[in-house]
Amino acid sequence: MRKALLICLSILLSATFAKAQQLPQYTWFTYNYIQYNPAVTGATECLELKMGARRQWNTLEGAPSTGFASIHGKLKKKKFNFHGAGATIENDRFGPFAYTGLNLNYAYHMRMRKGYMLSSGIGVGFKQYRINFSEMFLRQQDIDPVITAAANDFVFPVINFGLWLYKNDRFYGISLRQVNGATVDGVNEGRLQTHWTFAYGRASKLTDDILFKPAFLLNYVAQSRPSIEAQALLSYKEKVAFGLAGRTGSGLSALLKVDFLGFLTAAYAYDLTLSKMRFEGGPTHEIILGIRACGGDSESHSRCAAYD
Repeated sequence: MRKALLICLSILLSATFAKAQQLPQYTWFTYNYIQYNPAVTGATECLELKMGARRQWNTLEGAPSTGFASIHGKLKKKKFNFHGAGATIENDRFGPFAYTGLNLNYAYHMRMRKGYMLSSGIGVGFKQYRINFSEMFLRQQDIDPVITAAANDFVFPVINFGLWLYKNDRFYGISLRQVNGATVDGVNEGRLQTHWTFAYGRASKLTDDILFKPAFLLNYVAQSRPSIEAQALLSYKEKVAFGLAGRTGSGLSALLKVDFLGFLTAAYAYDLTLSKMRFEGGPTHEIILGIRACGGDSESHSRCAAYD
């Protein structure tokens, strides 16, 4: 029995790690970009906390669901150059499979020419993958406790790296997540794949009160098709933003973000699936709450309207 379960476990882990896209994708990638790129760490006026949840195909049992949070802020600032530090956490679940990831981030931001800032960042942490045997249909249910415990003991080191070039009305970003490519000994193709992400965003002034904010994100994992995402937002007085988004091979999304009380932000996304999954899975919901330890704009803060 133990040997059979070990073989089964090996097959399941191979399927989990061999899939192309191993990391969650977020519809609000502009407001949650720190989950993609550690170089964003510290690019906030003051200490900022974000918490969110994403429920994909909410009518499908065992559908993917993700909980996430981040906290970051500036450390030391000398004129325009400064350090940033923070942390991110993700908890992702899909059927009997789940993982929890925690990263500690550091970034250094330095002033460039023509008003640009360049930041380089690194994130170091771990991921723990788990399998819930109680949600699997096995022919024999008396599972050896040793095997069950082993299924919750796959912990991997994770290293992320990113660059971010930004100014008051645009940004460019590139990041590599899981760059160390940790492997599972004895499991065929049991490797954490490196995820490449390229991002661009801009803020264009339409009137004194209204900004138009287009943004693009490209995700690439080896031996898979790139995933392209796009957003088009209208922002009124930097207090309310709404618009549409889309992702290749997926569907369309409606976006809404509201700032209130000077230090709170709530963002919501409704994803309408246009693939065949729409008949079984239903829509996807994503919500983020942001809390800042200050309100208003600081004169020394190098703000990027396309990102904020």
